[in-house]
Amino acid sequence: VPPPILAYRLPPTQPKEYPPRDVENTMDAHILEQHEIFELLPTHGKVVTLDADLPMKHALAALASHGATCLPVWDSALQRFVDVFSCTDLVDIVLFAHRALAGAGAPPAAGAAAGDAQTALERCHLRDLHGLKRPRPAGFLMASVDDSMLHGALMLKQHALECLPIGDSACSSSLLHLLLPEQLLAFLATLPELRTSHGPLLEEPVGKALLPLCRQPQTVRRDASLLEALGLLSAERLHALPVLDASGALFDVLSSRDVRQLASNPATDLAIPLEEALRSLPPKDSRVQTCALSDTVATAITRLADPEAAQLVCLNDAGAVCAVVTASAVLAALLPSSPPHHG
Repeated sequence: VPPPILAYRLPPTQPKEYPPRDVENTMDAHILEQHEIFELLPTHGKVVTLDADLPMKHALAALASHGATCLPVWDSALQRFVDVFSCTDLVDIVLFAHRALAGAGAPPAAGAAAGDAQTALERCHLRDLHGLKRPRPAGFLMASVDDSMLHGALMLKQHALECLPIGDSACSSSLLHLLLPEQLLAFLATLPELRTSHGPLLEEPVGKALLPLCRQPQTVRRDASLLEALGLLSAERLHALPVLDASGALFDVLSSRDVRQLASNPATDLAIPLEEALRSLPPKDSRVQTCALSDTVATAITRLADPEAAQLVCLNDAGAVCAVVTASAVLAALLPSSPPHHG
C-alpha cells in the first residue's frame, strides 16, 4: 500500500483572472474540444495516494521517492478525496516546522540545528497544518476521463491548479490520474492541425505573447540563506526562484520541486547559504532551462513539454531575468477565457 498525507480546510478562492487576449491570438478551442482527457492517461501507471492522517515524515518520503510534484489526499473517515498535496505546499510545511522550534509565531533561531528541525517536521501530522494560508478552490476539484481536454485545460487555467485530478466518470472515489499543465502542452506539441491552422500564434515571440501573463520576477542572491529563499517562495507563492550571482546574472534556480530533496535530507539546515544547498541538488544544467524574449511560443511549448523542464527563466538581450515562464502561463496564452458557444 503506498504511503498515504494532509487535508487542508481552506476558504474558497476566486478563479484566477488573466489579461484579455484577442480572439485571433488564442487557440481555436475546438481543437482540444475534439479530444477526450482519456487520451492523456498513461498506458501504465499508478496514483500514489496519501492518507489525511499520515505522519509528515512518510508524506515527505512519498513525494521524494516517487518523484511526484502532486499527490492526492484521501480522508478515510469521509471515504473520499479531500485535497492535493504539492511541492509548493511542502515549502510552507518546511517553514512551519522550522518556526515551530522557536515557539508559535516567533521567528526561528538563526542557528537551529538541522536535526531539531527534522524532528519537529517528523512530529507533524497532516491535519496539524490548518494554519497554512495557501489559497485553494473550495472543495475537491476533479474532472472525468470522458470530459474534453478543453474542459480540463480551462479548469487548470481558471482555478490556477498545479494539477487536475482525473477520475472515472461513474465513480468520484476512483482516481485514475493527476493531469499536469505540461502534459497538455506535450499533447499540443504533437498536433499537426495546431501548427497548420495557428502558425502565426505559435510564431509570436515570448516577450509579446507570454510575458504579460507572467508575474514580475522575484530573485534571490546566491549568498542568501536557504531560509530566506524558502521564505520568498512561500510569501510570494512562487513555483521557482531565479538565483543571481554578485553581478546580477542568472546563477541557478531554486524550485518548489527541489524542496522534496532538501526536506527529505535530515542533514539540511535552513540556515546554510543557498549556494551550499543548491550543490546538494542534481546538476543545474538539468534543472535550469532558459528562453529569450525573441524565442517563439512554439519553442517555449517544446521546451516545457519536457518533463524535466519545470519552468523557463526568460532572459533579455543583456542576460537579465525578466520572467519565469511556466506551462500554466503558456496555457493561459493559448486558451480562451471560457468554453466556445455552440449553436
